[in-house]
Amino acid sequence: MIRVCAVLGAGMTVCTGTVTAPLPVSCAVCAAETVTGGSCGKDAVWTLDSDGTLTVSGTGKMYGLNSQYAIPWAEEKDSIRQVVIGKGITNVGGQCFSECRNLTSVSLSDTVTSIDESAFSNCVSLTSVNIPDSVSNIATFAFVSCKSLKDITFPPSVASIGSLAFSGTPWLKDAAAQSPYVTINGLLIYGPDTAEAVIPAGVTTVVSNSFYGRTGIRKLTIPDTVTVIEYNSFVGCSGLECVEIPDSVTELGMQAFAQCTALAEVTVLNPDCRIFSRANTFANDSKTYSGVIKGYDGSTAEAYAAQYGYQFESLGPAPLRGDVSRNGEIGADDAQMTLKAYVNMLADKESGLTDIQLKVADVDGDGAVTATDAQMILKYYVNTLAGKEVTWEQLLPKKE
Repeated sequence: MIRVCAVLGAGMTVCTGTVTAPLPVSCAVCAAETVTGGSCGKDAVWTLDSDGTLTVSGTGKMYGLNSQYAIPWAEEKDSIRQVVIGKGITNVGGQCFSECRNLTSVSLSDTVTSIDESAFSNCVSLTSVNIPDSVSNIATFAFVSCKSLKDITFPPSVASIGSLAFSGTPWLKDAAAQSPYVTINGLLIYGPDTAEAVIPAGVTTVVSNSFYGRTGIRKLTIPDTVTVIEYNSFVGCSGLECVEIPDSVTELGMQAFAQCTALAEVTVLNPDCRIFSRANTFANDSKTYSGVIKGYDGSTAEAYAAQYGYQFESLGPAPLRGDVSRNGEIGADDAQMTLKAYVNMLADKESGLTDIQLKVADVDGDGAVTATDAQMILKYYVNTLAGKEVTWEQLLPKKE
């Protein structure tokens, strides 16, 4: 039995009651009706219609995981086939649509900035999702185990992706087949289990759990574009023997290298790197580390090793930008060494500098030692000779 509308002509439509007989050609099924609804945020409401479309409207945030409110449509989950997050709503609440097993379609407005934890986890019938360019955060487990999800559109606005956000989806499997290092906007969310893992240049963040349990990795290369290694990134990489963390890395998360059974040597080149204060940030099991930690004098690596009683090996004084001679101060000789290295490389010769010297000679941070670097070092020296207090930020040209 369904409610029908009969088109009578002359622009007139009459809605009748219910019928059980087949509809005549001149009849059309009426629009879906609201079945239930209610509040789902301080200024957000929801409705579910007879076609299975759940619409969230209003303004601000939806309630969800970690709030004091239960998911209001929990009893109707199996009836939800489409989700529409209307304009004005700023997030998809945590776990709000988890286990909606008949959900096939999602529409997000351009006011949504965050897809919260487990928002669409285990939506096994969802096949595609278009993430609008307003979204900056996709949280942990957001689309985990969406077993039919093959098509995802990512805008450049996405700056943060949580642990295992797309694990168990056909999309991730296909992406890994095309490139073993799956990266979205500089965020590495999945890495291969290979003897020599080389993270691609351009990666800025190694996302949590991206190399979890990669027991085959023996050697790891981290480029100097990486600034953050998140928690649990390399947990269970039991074959990894040593790792050098470049000076570009400013943060090492909790348990970043825990349960790395063979790990015997860790070198931290950023003297100010924030190392999560727990004994198993580096660990051979789940608790302690028996290898050596290398770092500069007075570095956070030295402080971390001392805090937990780990062996520390000094690399000497921390590099000073522009101090190519490594004598603890910046002078004309540093400019001269930089210029000589540049001329050598122009002539396809060895620069004559060590890796650390090349790093400190590149004062403008463009990845190459040039005559400009030599000029800036000399300018810095002249300013100090004149008794002026100067910083590199003041001397270097402003980046466009």
